[in-house]
Amino acid sequence: MRAALSVTLVAGQLGMAKAQDSKSVSKADQTGPTLLIDPFTGEVLSESRAGEPWYPASLTKLMTSYVIFKKLRDGSMKLDQQLPISELAHSQPASRIGIPVGKTVSVDFALQALLVHSANDMAYVLAEGASGSIDNFATEMNAVAKGMGLQATHFVNPNGLYDPRHISSARDLGVIAALIINQFPEHLHYFKQESVPVGKRRLSNYNSLIRIMPEAVGMKTGFICNSGYNLVGSAIRDGKQLVSVVLGAHSGGARAKLSKQMLDEGFDEIGKPGHGRVNEIVDQAFGAIVPADMTTTVCKLKQAVTPVNAHRLAGWGISFGNFDTAQKADMALRGRLISPVGIDAGGIGGIIEMPNKGGFTAMLWNLDQAKSLDLCTQYRTDGASCDVMPDALLLQMAAAAPPDEEAADPTDDQGSDAADTKAALPDAKIKSDKAIPSTDKKQ
Repeated sequence: MRAALSVTLVAGQLGMAKAQDSKSVSKADQTGPTLLIDPFTGEVLSESRAGEPWYPASLTKLMTSYVIFKKLRDGSMKLDQQLPISELAHSQPASRIGIPVGKTVSVDFALQALLVHSANDMAYVLAEGASGSIDNFATEMNAVAKGMGLQATHFVNPNGLYDPRHISSARDLGVIAALIINQFPEHLHYFKQESVPVGKRRLSNYNSLIRIMPEAVGMKTGFICNSGYNLVGSAIRDGKQLVSVVLGAHSGGARAKLSKQMLDEGFDEIGKPGHGRVNEIVDQAFGAIVPADMTTTVCKLKQAVTPVNAHRLAGWGISFGNFDTAQKADMALRGRLISPVGIDAGGIGGIIEMPNKGGFTAMLWNLDQAKSLDLCTQYRTDGASCDVMPDALLLQMAAAAPPDEEAADPTDDQGSDAADTKAALPDAKIKSDKAIPSTDKKQ
């Protein structure tokens, strides 16, 4: 490796580039932004829409691991430390490991499961073990993101399951990956590990790039219906390393193919003049663009927008208006929630179908009276429609709503990071402590 491997980067030192589409990446298989950078110099070899907001899905786990790596380095966590499985962690949808509530796992095993099998339950185990609660960990993630100079990134949870306010950009994800490579070389083995042992089973790494490209060294896949298939990849050739970011691919195979193509072209591009730096890419401001929604493209059997049953309404709320279709209401809601006013507003957002064909309402609830009044004042100042909905009105709406049908949670069919949703592996069922890997084994 070249001497540049020893360089420690901060986001302000990472160079960024002038907008230039990656040369021959197939747009038939890819809808979202892309980025290709040298993680040591910040040189951008190719870039398309890299400052545009996108739903990162399980690419979120890059930041989750970064925060844990920091705690391992400062001694506040240890690899052999045992972390308990909470009810909340156990309830997370696939991809998951499925260890029973009350059992424990080591930080080392949780990191393997997080970064190899993209285990959503292990993301919560790590977050709760590190910060005491998911909210506290998300606050820490956002503070770290701010310190990195990530202007398009906001985290709500540690696993990347859909929330309108859980967003990032190709630019920001590339910066996170570069900082991991530079600052935590001792932990890079997790990203290229081919499988994670769980009892008698070995769960394969979802990142097929490491199987189709000999030089590949990780890093992380991501998928929810809203985002499409995402991949941050990295490869080393002739002592030079590159990081690729592919967002919104139409399948798991397509994201790996696109990443490989970008990396191959990038290695040929290194050393040529005219490349910009990653800090020259401008992230879109919160609320400037509503992220694309890939649901109807990659999850054709899933309803494009799933209204929330009104019986879940509680507290005070605000409404952003009534719309004749759920899609229009959803677009309004997503735009309002990622605006500077809404990004840290708290509460629960969703689309409520009104009775008697009364259309659809975009709402934010589970607020108190003061917060509802303050938010509507701010939204109106910005020229947005906003109506305060008192708790008594929400109680009436909840009481009039029919009971929930016995159906899976809307996220249950889209939390898997497998190469394609239909190919997702079943949960690993842990029946005893003996099934949990020893903490001193490295894969």
